[in-house]
Amino acid sequence: MATEVLMPKMGLTMTEGTIEEWKKKEGEAVRAGDILFSVATDKLTNDVEADTTGTLLKILFGEGETVECKTVIAWIGAEGEAIPGAPAASAIPAAAAAPAAPAATSPAPQVSTQTAERAPGDFVLAMPYARKLAKEKGYDLSRISATGPKGTVVARDVESFTAGPKTSPMAAKLAAELGVDLTGLNADGRVMKADVLAAAGKAVAETRSVPAGVQGSNDEAPQKVDPLRRSIAANMTASWLTSPRVTYTHPVDATAMKDLRAKLKDGLKERGIKLTYNHILMKVAAKALTEFPDINSSFGDNLLTHHTHVNIGLAVAKGTGLIVPNVKNAEAKSLAEIAQETEGLIAATREGKLSMEDMTGGTFTISSLGPYGITNFSPIINQPELAILGVCDMVDTPVVRDGEIVIRPMMNLCLTADHRVVDGVMASKFLQRLCELLENPYMLLV
Repeated sequence: MATEVLMPKMGLTMTEGTIEEWKKKEGEAVRAGDILFSVATDKLTNDVEADTTGTLLKILFGEGETVECKTVIAWIGAEGEAIPGAPAASAIPAAAAAPAAPAATSPAPQVSTQTAERAPGDFVLAMPYARKLAKEKGYDLSRISATGPKGTVVARDVESFTAGPKTSPMAAKLAAELGVDLTGLNADGRVMKADVLAAAGKAVAETRSVPAGVQGSNDEAPQKVDPLRRSIAANMTASWLTSPRVTYTHPVDATAMKDLRAKLKDGLKERGIKLTYNHILMKVAAKALTEFPDINSSFGDNLLTHHTHVNIGLAVAKGTGLIVPNVKNAEAKSLAEIAQETEGLIAATREGKLSMEDMTGGTFTISSLGPYGITNFSPIINQPELAILGVCDMVDTPVVRDGEIVIRPMMNLCLTADHRVVDGVMASKFLQRLCELLENPYMLLV
């Protein structure tokens, strides 16, 4: 019997994957343990091994196609074996066939009709052929009215259904929650989560909104972005729609921080540990967050969850996107441990070797644009966290100290906070504490 190959679910947050490359071709022999295909999630690319031995009978989705988790994407079986699915005409359930014309002496049978008043994704009673037909057409069964016995969806219901654009179950569920009309979306091929979020935020991509004739003749044709950029677009839109955010900026004198790094970096280098300002900031933030538990929290359904540990993420550039691995239990780790673990995560990010565990469970994020000369910006919160710290460039600035004008390396810290939980006073006190620890790092010892 042929074995189905499913799009794997690699992590709790993964809902879909993009097939990067098929390592085997249709008709080719496959052994259990062989690399069958590679799949790109929103942040990672992984090779997927075959679970069984046989022949790759059929590939249902090609390279570059995005498929929901647990969807059948191929079949493996004995050479020449029939693929389950496409039933012969005689195998089509009677309820799916077109009704015969009634005899002149017989009254027309009464057909019960049940309208599709269901939530997207709800279980639907449907005939097997109707279910197969809906899957082939990309229809959500929960949106199809049933005319079969006891509210069963039959083939004629699917064939007569006007669905509008093809929609993933996740997109349909989100559209229902946000009140988005799916019929108004002109997604390329299929409406996905990112399309719904974009529509809800009135952030339709420029390539979809340029009037005919406006695009220059020398412009390149629009290109579909990679899974990482799609993930960033969807997550940033979700954050923008979820959190009423305010950004607070506070200057800090970085003299003591520079002095601390200068005194420690050579000794740590001998131990194979690279010390940067980001590591010091992570250590200081971990300390401050233990004193402000409401900021080291998440909020949803009017419930505030205080996290037991401080898991600090650092935004790392990868190609044209960003990934945020996080250091777990940072409040309990030394500066050297934080530095070593962070550099390991950065290397794994750029080599594409991060695990899902490295990217999930964060409670607070730091984003540094100082190396690029930025002196002020408003970072967007990494959901479901409640705040993110933007770190800016150190600039030699004239300041007054003890009645005299002196030059000091001043740096702005920009805290974007979710105002549902973190009000202005709390955010200001948190920033003050960060600055106090950075300007007096010996306080970390008490």
